[in-house]
Amino acid sequence: MSEPYERMTDAVLAVLVADGFEGVSVRKVAAQADVSIGAVQHHFPTKDAMLAAAMDRASERFVARLGEQMRPDMPAAERLEALAVALVCPDPRDRDISVAWLLRLARAAVHEPTAQRHRADWTRVSQWLRALIVEAAPAVDAEVAAVELLALLDGLACSVAVEPERVSADLAERIARGHVRGLVS
Repeated sequence: MSEPYERMTDAVLAVLVADGFEGVSVRKVAAQADVSIGAVQHHFPTKDAMLAAAMDRASERFVARLGEQMRPDMPAAERLEALAVALVCPDPRDRDISVAWLLRLARAAVHEPTAQRHRADWTRVSQWLRALIVEAAPAVDAEVAAVELLALLDGLACSVAVEPERVSADLAERIARGHVRGLVS
């Protein structure tokens, strides 16, 4: 990826978090990224293209951060717990990842191409959770447990992003860890 493109995707993410989907504009992204309006239009012909690129960037950051916390040699239960905690985004530096996800989720409710992308991404996450559950807790119905866990983590991530005074990052992390530990015990 080129450095100007990365600046633009970071700028889209920053504008999305600051102003929401409705507030994203070519002009704002160009100013934030310090590139021409034409450069932004070349890479992102629509606002939906901007949202998709921002989600790709947020996903890259999520995977990189997860890689710092989760090693292949860890027991499956520990990997499952690390993934669960990462999905609730308790690190304040990652709030923009949660906000971008929320904005995409809202857009997915009314825009089928965005919904298709969201479903595909969340299917992969659910399959990842399911595989870890199978390994960590073979006696558990992994399909149901993965759906339940992902629903819980989604709700916690939303609450941490939108109402942190009610559901703090620390509380969300404790709930996620407790649920996983109960699942694998």
